[in-house]
Amino acid sequence: MKLAFTINPLRTKEEINSFKEVLELGMYQGVEIFYPKADKRVDYTEGINSIKQEFPNLEFVMHLPYGEDANICDLENYGESLNLLKEAISYANLFAVKKLTLHLGRVNKEIDRTIFINHIVKVLTDLCNYAKKYGMFVMIENMPGSGELGYSPKEILEIINEVNLDNLKFILDTGHANVSEYEIADYVNTLVDHLMHLHLNDNDGTKDQHAPFESGNIDFEKFINLMEEINYQELYCLEIIFKDVEDLKVNAKALRSYKK
Repeated sequence: MKLAFTINPLRTKEEINSFKEVLELGMYQGVEIFYPKADKRVDYTEGINSIKQEFPNLEFVMHLPYGEDANICDLENYGESLNLLKEAISYANLFAVKKLTLHLGRVNKEIDRTIFINHIVKVLTDLCNYAKKYGMFVMIENMPGSGELGYSPKEILEIINEVNLDNLKFILDTGHANVSEYEIADYVNTLVDHLMHLHLNDNDGTKDQHAPFESGNIDFEKFINLMEEINYQELYCLEIIFKDVEDLKVNAKALRSYKK
């Protein structure tokens, strides 16, 4: 089982440097980084680059920008968002990233959903072709609510099939799935052929909480067994809100305890 953790752009260089302890201990084999805003970029880049230089075998994944500034579902004003994502992909190449986590964006429920699906197929074709120049995979993340595209397992599969490019994949977020009307296993079974990455976090089913294991109602022992059944070999990324390196140690040990 290969573990990873997230390093958000608000972390200081000192904090990022402290995370090296769990890497030296071999507790994690990867990190998921983000595209920092301009005012944080220098310090964040230096901190991440320091990790890369010291741990050359570490796998780097990047979470692409998301939210209102990166809503490629906006039917009229998606151009700037698409350009931002491409900027982030170019930045990711600094760290030899090969996997890119993507939120598809928000939809207007008053408009036929198929219009957004047809739109996103064209946008993703462009984005995937851009990522392919760097040898990168774009991974669609499942969302917790129907207000965003990429909600149901069937919808995600339809989009992947329609784009029909070999570098468009799927990343499963357990917390998002637990809040949705679908079971975690529904996403896994429907999208098993495209699954390339995991975000692991717990919640009580009412909202996305990015909580530690055992603090919500997700059965992670059952989930790990499912991953073993499908012979999942990629990273298990802990997308849990953590305070410091001690939390990273606790979370890693907790996840590994589910593996029998």
